[in-house]
Amino acid sequence: MTLPLEGIRVLSQGLVWAGPFLTLILGDLGAEVIEVESIHHLNPTRTNYRNMPPAFVRGPRGALYANRNPEGNFWDRYAVFNYGKRNCKSVTLNLLDPKGRDLFLRLVEQSDVFLENNAAHVVEKLRIDYPDLSAVNPRLVMLRFNGFGLSGPYKYFKGFGANVEAVAGHTAIRGYRDADPSMTSPIYHADPTAAAQGAFAIMTALNHRVHSGQGQLIDMSQAESVLNHLIHAFMDYSMNQRVQPHWGNRSPSMAPHGVFPCRGEDRWIAIAVRTDEAFYQLCRVMGRAELAEDDRFNDVVSRFHHQDELEAIIGAWTQGEDDKLLMVRLQEAGVPAAAVMHPQDIHADPHLQAREFLTTITHPAAGTHPYPRPMARFSRTPLEVRMPAPTLGQHNAAVLKGLLGVSDADYQDLLDCQIIGDTYVENPI
Repeated sequence: MTLPLEGIRVLSQGLVWAGPFLTLILGDLGAEVIEVESIHHLNPTRTNYRNMPPAFVRGPRGALYANRNPEGNFWDRYAVFNYGKRNCKSVTLNLLDPKGRDLFLRLVEQSDVFLENNAAHVVEKLRIDYPDLSAVNPRLVMLRFNGFGLSGPYKYFKGFGANVEAVAGHTAIRGYRDADPSMTSPIYHADPTAAAQGAFAIMTALNHRVHSGQGQLIDMSQAESVLNHLIHAFMDYSMNQRVQPHWGNRSPSMAPHGVFPCRGEDRWIAIAVRTDEAFYQLCRVMGRAELAEDDRFNDVVSRFHHQDELEAIIGAWTQGEDDKLLMVRLQEAGVPAAAVMHPQDIHADPHLQAREFLTTITHPAAGTHPYPRPMARFSRTPLEVRMPAPTLGQHNAAVLKGLLGVSDADYQDLLDCQIIGDTYVENPI
């Protein structure tokens, strides 16, 4: 049985989170993904620090390195890269060197897709824009999905998760009630959103190529991709000129709708009630069936206008309950509810265990750890993690010698000239 994208070769410069999540999707689906890196520039997906301060090692950033060890070939032990780049290969090429550029163009000639989310000026500096690459391979599908797209006054702006979601309006509407945006934590939602949309766009363009024989350029803005997740606020203003306030955990159409404290330290449950029947069942489980007949709460409009009182009643009850047991009781009564899981809860969750959500992967530098399985279950073409994320330049010989036919002597010359390699130069940019 072949995999859905088996036979499709993808060249990638997929960076940070958006890029790795996109290559994870394509690689899991069976595409041959070749990550094109450089030993002269630190890959921000592998690390952001050449020499990490001890305070960072002890903090959240240090936890992203296997065993909190940022020494030696630390770039091969970074959790973000090792998750997002599984089922991928790594080739290192200096694209500013004529020999490196020539090898890259030869790879382009034999590939189906090239994807990148560099800043716009980087692609121009490297001369790897669509006109350059389509001249080599007219059937190439190229996805460019930087922060703000390839046109408009923001084209050359630097994009990162926090400022991309800010310019899309995500930060302005996501905060707690009576709080300004300085209290709103960035969640970098544009990254996975753009990645999923980018994967769909690539597969659509490949399908178009089957019928037309033509490749094409896909111009996608990460900021615009996340706007599609704000459609309620966007269309409310378009149609009603009404600015959506900060809802916090509340909903504009459901009540109660929020997160309530449970027994124990930092334990919570999320409850969302859409119908009067669900509210009655919630009251019944609470042992307060009479609340469903209370004029303040007997329909959604009344509940919406008396949420402060209602939330106080529910919170006083939930704080004496176990979050996971209460989730089961409410779900059995037909009330949408879920315990707010911590990372350790997710690893031990019986539902995810029953679905075999986690699989064990052994990486040559990072060791053996559980990872999420591919996201979809295909009945005829089951997906598996076929290989761990690559170490830096791991597939140089296999790709350059095997695919492009580079001779042993020329390969050694590439190493001697530091056009390729498996470790960063002394002071990478």
